[in-house]
Amino acid sequence: MKLLIVSVGSLVGQNILDVLDYPEFNRRKYVTVFGTNSVAISANNFRCDQCFLVPNTSNKEFLSAITTIIKDVEPDLILCARDEDTEVLWKLMDEHPELPGLMPYGNLNTVLFALDKWQTWKFTQKYNLPFAETFMLGESGSLDDLKEFCDRVSYPLIAKPVRGFASKGVFFVRNWEDALIACEYEGYILQEYLGEAGANNKYFESFNRLVPLFSHAPNIYHYSCHTFVYPNGDISPVFISQNMHDSGVTIGFSKVINEELETLALKYARALWKEGGAGPVTIQFRKDRNGAWKAQEMNMRTNGNTFPRMLLGQDDLALIVNTFVPDAEFPEYKPPEEHEGAVFTKTLTATPITRSQLNSLNNLKTWSRY
Repeated sequence: MKLLIVSVGSLVGQNILDVLDYPEFNRRKYVTVFGTNSVAISANNFRCDQCFLVPNTSNKEFLSAITTIIKDVEPDLILCARDEDTEVLWKLMDEHPELPGLMPYGNLNTVLFALDKWQTWKFTQKYNLPFAETFMLGESGSLDDLKEFCDRVSYPLIAKPVRGFASKGVFFVRNWEDALIACEYEGYILQEYLGEAGANNKYFESFNRLVPLFSHAPNIYHYSCHTFVYPNGDISPVFISQNMHDSGVTIGFSKVINEELETLALKYARALWKEGGAGPVTIQFRKDRNGAWKAQEMNMRTNGNTFPRMLLGQDDLALIVNTFVPDAEFPEYKPPEEHEGAVFTKTLTATPITRSQLNSLNNLKTWSRY
């Protein structure tokens, strides 16, 4: 099977490679891996059988480059490692059905439900799914409506880009003055903060004194529910993990059992299938200030927890491959008993790259095959 990983240099790309290269269950012989990346010095590039240096996805030259690569490689399966790639590649493949390669991501609407946070909110309201209350100036109403929203939901709130990832550009909104500043940013939403309201008071006070070199808000964690929606509407068992964070980095990943979260995740998955969704689905949950579970994010692609989930019993890559490329006969990993109850970090492998290799690639100005 020929697998194309778009943005292979990302954490998600690393997870997919780690799944394939895991020493205790190496499946690299079943796959020829092609990658694309806009950063020449990324070590993940060298873990591919062939890798292509491409313009950034937002660059107007990207579409021409990726189209040429797809025609040249003729992949059986295309996996996107970033939300931005998923939207662009889905539109390209939809407009050019003659291009080879399958993408396990449902349809454009369901892709946008995960990518666009305002579309996420509208989707959850359509199906009466529990989600952090969301407001977007202009879409939700005027400044008076915003004031009513802030007073009703109460502070702190979260301000985040409508199109964002990895918590970049996400801020706490502590009061009305903060809310007005957040509304000056283009393409932002305000969202209910899930968790104990007063847990961050000391953290907020620290910014009224000396500004820290690195900041870490307390009480940062979430429960991640991951499943797989088959094209016929069947749904795989829900895998629930607790993800603990420190300064934006996951420091602990463990499997948990929670029937209430499982039920909610299945409701999300069924609603997505009704909209034409298929493939991997991840819903992030936390409890609100009244103790009720609400989702705060959605994802509909392979993600940065793909490798530790495999180690704990959910082989997402095998589900994708065997559903969308059944002739590949890709074996599924079954973890040993000692993995039960374990805590994992994001990755267990590393690949050394020489400085001369990095320097030679960093000097390339246009995309080409390494």
